[in-house]
Amino acid sequence: MDLDNYDEFGNLTKEDPIYSDPETVNDDDIYKTKNENNININRDDDASSIFQNDNQNFGFPNDVEVLIETEDRESRDTKLVDNIDKKNNLNPIFTKNKHNIPKTKYDRNYMINLSNIPERVRNISVIGPLHSGKTSLVDLLVIDSHKRIPHSTKNTQGWKQLKYMDNTKQEINRGISIRSNGITLLLNNFEEKSIVCNILDTPGHVNFMDQVNNSLSATEYAIICIDIVEGVTSIVEHLIKQCETRNVEIIFVLNKIDRLILELKLPPLDTYLKLKKTVNSINKFTSKLFSPELNNIIFASSKLGFTFTIKEYVEYFYKDQMNNNEKEVFTKKSWGNYYYSDQKISNSPKDNNSKPTFVEFILTPLYKIITHTLSSSRETLPILLKREAGVTISTNVLHYDPEPLLKHVLQQIFRNQKGLIDSLSMLSEPVELSNRKIEYVTNIKDDSYQNGQSLLAHCLQIVDINGKDWSLVRIYKGSIKTGEKLYLIDTSDLLYDDSMSVDNADLSEFPLVEIKEIALMGGRYIIPITEAGEGNIVLIQGISNFYSKSATLYRGLMEKVPIFPNAVKLNRPVFKVFIEPMQHKNLPMLLSGLTKINKYYPGAETRSENTGVHAVLGYGELYMDCLMYSLREEYVKCELKISTPTTIFSESCAEESFASIPVTSTNENISLSISAQPMNFDLVKDLNNNKIPKDVREDTEELSKLLAENYGWDILAANNTWDINSSNAFVNDTLQDEVDLNQLLKYKTQILQGFHWAIDEGPLAEENINGIQFRLLNFSIEDDGDQSIANEIISMVRKSCYVGMLTAKPILLEPIYEVDVVVYSSLLPIVEELFEKRRGGRIYGVLKIDGTPLIEIRGQVPVIDSIGFETDLRLSTNGKGMCHLHFWNKIWKKVPGDVLNIDAPIPKLKPAPYDSLSRDFLMKTRRRKGISDGGFMSNDGPSLEKYIEPEIYTQLKEGGYI
Repeated sequence: MDLDNYDEFGNLTKEDPIYSDPETVNDDDIYKTKNENNININRDDDASSIFQNDNQNFGFPNDVEVLIETEDRESRDTKLVDNIDKKNNLNPIFTKNKHNIPKTKYDRNYMINLSNIPERVRNISVIGPLHSGKTSLVDLLVIDSHKRIPHSTKNTQGWKQLKYMDNTKQEINRGISIRSNGITLLLNNFEEKSIVCNILDTPGHVNFMDQVNNSLSATEYAIICIDIVEGVTSIVEHLIKQCETRNVEIIFVLNKIDRLILELKLPPLDTYLKLKKTVNSINKFTSKLFSPELNNIIFASSKLGFTFTIKEYVEYFYKDQMNNNEKEVFTKKSWGNYYYSDQKISNSPKDNNSKPTFVEFILTPLYKIITHTLSSSRETLPILLKREAGVTISTNVLHYDPEPLLKHVLQQIFRNQKGLIDSLSMLSEPVELSNRKIEYVTNIKDDSYQNGQSLLAHCLQIVDINGKDWSLVRIYKGSIKTGEKLYLIDTSDLLYDDSMSVDNADLSEFPLVEIKEIALMGGRYIIPITEAGEGNIVLIQGISNFYSKSATLYRGLMEKVPIFPNAVKLNRPVFKVFIEPMQHKNLPMLLSGLTKINKYYPGAETRSENTGVHAVLGYGELYMDCLMYSLREEYVKCELKISTPTTIFSESCAEESFASIPVTSTNENISLSISAQPMNFDLVKDLNNNKIPKDVREDTEELSKLLAENYGWDILAANNTWDINSSNAFVNDTLQDEVDLNQLLKYKTQILQGFHWAIDEGPLAEENINGIQFRLLNFSIEDDGDQSIANEIISMVRKSCYVGMLTAKPILLEPIYEVDVVVYSSLLPIVEELFEKRRGGRIYGVLKIDGTPLIEIRGQVPVIDSIGFETDLRLSTNGKGMCHLHFWNKIWKKVPGDVLNIDAPIPKLKPAPYDSLSRDFLMKTRRRKGISDGGFMSNDGPSLEKYIEPEIYTQLKEGGYI
């Protein structure tokens, strides 16, 4: 090509000698040229004519067939890019038609009838860390129970996991579980005894622990999945703790055992030591003993499609070599300090050739099966498997790739998941556990609901299934039928959360709701039924409009009706984003969407600021991202303005009030003064983590004894503690000679209401107050019978609490994330550098994960500085690092700086200096909430001047106290 024909931008400046002038070329010339090259062309053929070059094949070899089409396949009216179908299909693979529901290997009618016997029902939560194989484990039970699963014919033979419990768009696209999903199956144990299992598959990411919380509230049993390579991480520790606190019976599944063999390539003895180390780690955090020979620890590889217990393994491979008694003894000696040598089992190794029995009789055969399957020729493999494992495989599977072939072979050897079901059936009786759960949740021990006539059920949450609202309901007593009407008691309608019961005479205040539909869960389908019995977990339609988060369904004649409260949150929402519509006319649409978010996400909170902006609170970046996707794409579908994520703060004090400043009413007939001081750190920590039982906090004698003995309180202050709310206390520290005790007790309720109001919205930025002990020092009143006095006292107590706090060196607290990172040990310097780049980030523990090149790093980072941490970790480690950020222990730390320092330098477009952060965070929060209305750079912060008399303020300022 002659470059002189083009300019420096590649534009043609002269006639290109390579190409002819298109105006001088016609179709006849083109066909004439092709005919000269001996191409057979029939111009009268239709558009589907196929032409072949006989001599010159356009530079391709002669054996290459060249196909030429003379017309477009589609008409010119066909759009190149069609319109996107934006139907609100939240469950793209959900089976909508009842006739297309997959058929099971058992009779569903028999399962429904059997579910009416509470002793034959098991409610199970499948929980565990992220990517520990929970959903894939449930897949094994689903495949064993159904004849054919839609969307799974190719996937189960290939290497792609089915993940039958994930059916929403977000779950499919992200590859993780976001919402809990359930399925009801009829499963058999070794004795061929059928049990109905209501299985709830939960998310593993720490941001979605609200779903785990609701699942544990509904079930009596839990399967904790552990990635055997990672072992017992901090996430597993916390889940064990929650299960034991709630009296939930546990079995453990040591999953991904294939990783030890195929990925880490450990020899059998090292694999055994790794398994033994994990079992010992489990028992450090449990109150009962867990061990494989006790049938409460199961080995599994959900990726390769098998699970087994020692009892099951012995039953499959050694049952013909011993009787029942010998099998029982052999099972107990197949784990632990038992060694095999010279065809004998002993308690200690006799020589270097002695091997642990688990290695000799279980791991070595398993290794041989895997080795033969992957390395043997396809001709000899069926013979070897028949001889070594007694398994016959068909010849049509021999063309599989090695890993799918291994999966098929292992599924043939271990057959089904009867060992797992047998372990579940050996746990405590469900009726006994159900009664204990009612007592634990409602704090009421009452046998009157066992008269056979009462109905007691817990509405756990509202779920969106295929565009319809269903309520997930756990039935504790009685049965529910379609068409009947029941009392529904919304927990949020109660005046205070501590009320765990309602008088039967007061039921008329609550609505009667009609049960329109009842269904059993099926993962990607539902099974309509007309009646659900005691002990079941079902879906109910027709009641979701009468409550928001949690409710109680009741029918009967009990004097005291137990009320199921909102579930105690495992985590606290600390992330916050602010939302408003781009166009004001879309505000009703936004409000409707926020209402749905509040219903479908149990842990989400929605608030409205004074400026009219709406705030949504969540647990972390992934949680907020999923929530915002649902809001934009599914519920609102209009343009929204969304702020960058921020965090919540808390208010406290660092010292005791330097003065007792009275607050006086307008007509000077009421006067009171309250001081503030920091509470004991250990007490605040225990209150934040709900370690002090509710009944102890309500019992004056028990509470005073606890405060004096465990937290070093003065006896007088402990005996006069009126209330402990959240993590704050209110103490009556008045003197009998100075205060009329009768008048004080008369208005005690109003005083405590003012205290509650104050700690809900502090004076700094209207955030919650945390860790302050308020002391009532003086109270005087001239009661003239005016009804308005009571209301005036409430506002005065709030104001006096503010004065006490502002005179006690107020501080701003920020939440601290605990960070758990699993990464290769060689990448430790990179992770350390990431922590150093985050303000306040620190590493306090590095644990070696035995038998692997991995380490577990435990650290802390402020929530407001954690944004993007997980993304930075994945980028800097090339995807080899995984982290979890959680706020379980509710750690609060002081933000650097003085909140009352009006001279703190805060630059406009630069990060604030370290010592100005407290003032910077405070002023930005106040401006956003509309508390300071002096513009973007307003310095209108909190001040004592707003709450006390001008004369007193002037005296304090002149004295140098302010």
